Amino acid sequence: MDMKISKTNPDLEFLNRRLDEIQMTGSERLRARARLAQAEALAGAIVAVANGIARLFKPMTARPGRGTAPSAG
Repeated sequence: MDMKISKTNPDLEFLNRRLDEIQMTGSERLRARARLAQAEALAGAIVAVANGIARLFKPMTARPGRGTAPSAG
């Protein structure tokens, strides 16, 4: 579990080093790393959903305004 989980957290190595400094059993350490991975995955999912919603509303707000109708007279 030394690989970077995703692009959202550039300080994953720092967090892993901090976990290694804390006195805990191997199973607790494994559980902590699993929770960290779950949190990272959840954060990535939230960002993806927010980007998807932004993409849905972008066409509505980015449409150029229609020109005025030509005058009839």
